[in-house]
Amino acid sequence: MSTNDESNILKDRTVICTYPQRKHDRFYEMLVQTGATVHAMPMIETSSTPFKTKRKLTDYDWLVFTSKNAVSSFVYSHPELSNKIAAIGLKTAEMLMQKGIVPTFVGSGKSSGDFAYEFMSKLKGNERVLLILGNLAKDTLLHKFKQKANVERINVYETRFVQSVDSKILNLVESNQYDALIATSPSAVKALIEKIKISPKQLRFISIGTTTTAAINEYQATALTTAKKPSYLGLAETTIQYLKSNKTTIKD
Repeated sequence: MSTNDESNILKDRTVICTYPQRKHDRFYEMLVQTGATVHAMPMIETSSTPFKTKRKLTDYDWLVFTSKNAVSSFVYSHPELSNKIAAIGLKTAEMLMQKGIVPTFVGSGKSSGDFAYEFMSKLKGNERVLLILGNLAKDTLLHKFKQKANVERINVYETRFVQSVDSKILNLVESNQYDALIATSPSAVKALIEKIKISPKQLRFISIGTTTTAAINEYQATALTTAKKPSYLGLAETTIQYLKSNKTTIKD
């Protein structure tokens, strides 16, 4: 197949991203290269929030970072860390290393449940663990780690639903003029469902990972497929493969 054919392999296919578009967005770049139309309709926004630990930072044996946002918000106030560091997923680990912090343990990043299973073997009895999270994160890790350690939670960033979205793109969703909605978090899924005027059952998502897919299923929307690797690169690869293998679902 020629390069020109490759660049147009997804011509006339439309995807709508529900996450805030980033600089050098790998997902956007890869989809556009295939000829797909990619719309950005971010449903959430994040910002750092003031925080204070209950004890001196050096009193914690482990600091557990759950996302890149957690790293950015926490390390801005505490750039030098002597604790053992755990990270969920390679992207979180990469962000730590960009800040000059080498993680002691890196989990697969597939879900908080998977990370809990992987990390538990690293814990010794009664170690002090600080979970570094956003305000909407569930207490899955807190409850799990309490079985073996002294655990505290701290929220270092806030996720909010956006107040307004692009009405033209929202109309594409409500009139079924798209192939897939791209979801990278349960909060974005929830925000979209609260915004639309149609039933969630009419929505079609491609998800970045199992936690987000579970949220999609909870609302009885359709999860077309889940990224094999829980990253933006993995999400792009899965989306391209799915759209290549399945006919358009856009209806006139």
